[in-house]
Amino acid sequence: MAAPEQGDDGLLLPPLDDRRWLLEQLRGLVAARGAGPLTTALLVEPSPRFFPDRWGGGEASMRRLLLRLCAYAGLELRVAVAIYDAEPARRGEVLGKPMARNGQELTVWLAGLVGGELRVGVEATAMMDPVTLVASAARVVTHAYRVVHGLMPLTGDALDPKIDLTTVYLGFGLLTADAALRFTTRTNTGAVNSRRTPLRLGGLPPQALCYLLAAQVHVRGEGRAERQRIARGLQTNQAAFFRHAYAAIERMDPPIATQLGVPAREQWPAPPSLAALTLAIPGDDDPAEPETRRDEDHGVLGMNVGKPVFMVDRSMAPRLGRVLFMGCLMLGGVASRMSQGDGVGMSSIAVIAVGLGLGGLGIGRLFRDRRCSEPKCGGPLRPELRVCPRCQGEVVGTIKHPRERLAAEEAYLRALPSAPAEAAALAEPSEASAS
Repeated sequence: MAAPEQGDDGLLLPPLDDRRWLLEQLRGLVAARGAGPLTTALLVEPSPRFFPDRWGGGEASMRRLLLRLCAYAGLELRVAVAIYDAEPARRGEVLGKPMARNGQELTVWLAGLVGGELRVGVEATAMMDPVTLVASAARVVTHAYRVVHGLMPLTGDALDPKIDLTTVYLGFGLLTADAALRFTTRTNTGAVNSRRTPLRLGGLPPQALCYLLAAQVHVRGEGRAERQRIARGLQTNQAAFFRHAYAAIERMDPPIATQLGVPAREQWPAPPSLAALTLAIPGDDDPAEPETRRDEDHGVLGMNVGKPVFMVDRSMAPRLGRVLFMGCLMLGGVASRMSQGDGVGMSSIAVIAVGLGLGGLGIGRLFRDRRCSEPKCGGPLRPELRVCPRCQGEVVGTIKHPRERLAAEEAYLRALPSAPAEAAALAEPSEASAS
């Protein structure tokens, strides 16, 4: 194999030892299962062309997605799906979820494979990110492929990098390479700053998956136009990894097809038909009942149905005083800069701000600020309300400060004459939620 590239390529290609390991494992997979998928399998893309099934955002839609991926992988399995809510009170028993490792947690996982039925667990949060969801589902189907064909035990490591390597072999490389590392930007409520959060999928970095994808494309002898089309379907970083990997593989001697043990082209199986693989799923011709959507974030609306919340009843004085004081300082500072020394100075503005703040404290004592104790809600409440209009929590009492919420809730639950188990479940995080 060629020597390690110098310069910027060191960041765009896997280390030399990793490249050797990747090709060794891919060669072993070809020897065990044949070169057919590597050479002729469809390169599946996250588009309606490859996934024509209707999407309703619930368990039935997730099942259709997994069945479609099973068809691409050549697996004839029934599929059962369980979607788990993030809310502990509605989460239920979580089956078969692997433990998080190195800060990485699978949001779609192989929960079981019994009697020809593939059982898959899905976190409801995963349903809201289509790109990662399809790639995660492809990874689960690949995990099942390795189990079905005796390449790993059912109880094997769900984050085994060989699963990710096999996704490329089966034609899912465009999905998993793009989702191996993505960034999402989250803005804190009420804050002006935002945070970029990395999202990782599987046990291989994007450089390794793009290297494997480039190896597959080179083995197939794809032309320049097709390579450019593939690169355009990837994120900017992954596209760069793919191009540099292909250039490095092109310089190999002997050729990579020889290193992987791929036979001559005339011995390759016939490529599968996309039209045949995208036929309607048997038994799914008639529209079913509307699904309960799990791919929409409803925020705080209805999040506390049937759960106790409290009315935080306190004086408006601190809030009004703070608003008047800070508002005067900010507006005064802007006016002072615009006047360039001809207007009121900052010392005078500070005195006025203090006066307004004290006035706000005095006036605020005449008014009450009543809000829901749920930290994610905080909606305004009227004294006569027994249910919060936003989170739908049952208003069971009044407290003076939000920090009293947990103690008040615990006291309320302990005072209930029945359902001690339910009280304990609400008062303490469940084992399922910890998973």
